[in-house]
Amino acid sequence: MDANSENRERIREHKVFLVATLCEEADVILQHAHQGKLITPREYRNLKDVGNREKMTIDLLDKLMSKGEETCCKLVEILRLDNILETFPSLVGHAIIAHPRTLQDQVTSEIGQYTITQIPRGTCVIINNVNFAGLSKRTGSDEDQKSLDRVFRWLGFTVVVHKDQTAAQMKDLLKDLGKTVNGDCFICCILSHGSSDGVHGTDDKIVSVDEIREPFNGINCRNLAGRPKLFFIQACRGHKWQNAVQVQADDPEGNESELEVDAQRVLVSIPADSDFLIARSTIDHYVSFRNPLKGSWFIQSLCQQLETHCPQGTDIQTILLAVNDEVSHEGFNKKQMPVQEVAMRKKVILHVPRVQ
Repeated sequence: MDANSENRERIREHKVFLVATLCEEADVILQHAHQGKLITPREYRNLKDVGNREKMTIDLLDKLMSKGEETCCKLVEILRLDNILETFPSLVGHAIIAHPRTLQDQVTSEIGQYTITQIPRGTCVIINNVNFAGLSKRTGSDEDQKSLDRVFRWLGFTVVVHKDQTAAQMKDLLKDLGKTVNGDCFICCILSHGSSDGVHGTDDKIVSVDEIREPFNGINCRNLAGRPKLFFIQACRGHKWQNAVQVQADDPEGNESELEVDAQRVLVSIPADSDFLIARSTIDHYVSFRNPLKGSWFIQSLCQQLETHCPQGTDIQTILLAVNDEVSHEGFNKKQMPVQEVAMRKKVILHVPRVQ
């Protein structure tokens, strides 16, 4: 990005966020713009006469961007003021007030982002397998389902839940979805037992990760061609237990004797197909932990991090780094490390719709 237009482009990139944030107290930011001589007295009076706060904010931002980089730089400096951050707490930690970027940051900023603007954003399907023919009951998985349902509805998705699916039912369900699903983005959350060959249906038979993914590739699902497909899978990928490596003294989190595992192993194969992200609760050959009362470490962290960072305009891969870090600090002797397989071309940013 040209350094001479960095702040103007930053404002343009985050304009939707700024309008939604600043319009709540539009008079405050207008007063600062006037006091800082970013606008003329006449422009101030004209903007002041606009009755709608959202339109006032939009008109103000458009006016400031039209004045060039120096004016936009002054606006960003105003947004960094302590009293402004107190008035608009959503600005704290947001990229819009970040200080000048390094060359590496500038290269990263040039990566595009997928257009996700429709309401609803798309479909979020949750497959929640709790009761099995031969394997143990996955107590606590309903807590994960509730959290996922709440968060993705909040993010503007149509959420569809399917409970206790056999392997054949899972395959048929995913194939049917691939033929009919539409929208700017697709989310698939699978909560089940797992093995090295795939995810278990309630009849203990296997659905491979390729069978989960393939109904949504560019050939089988033309409606989602070029659009992001995100898969979040809570399942074990083996019987091994990850040992703790003491970096700093960590307090034990809860009673580990109350934890359960989503038994067996799961293989991930990311094809050449683009626009897929598959986030797994653990690395290959290892178990995943689930608290029967609170839900799984991975899904609960995912939901919490989405709620924290989506309003700030943080991209999904960065959010998943926060999930990795949080989950890696869970437990004491029993550890877990989530992992992602990524075949994305752009950043995925899930903005919270203004109208819920």
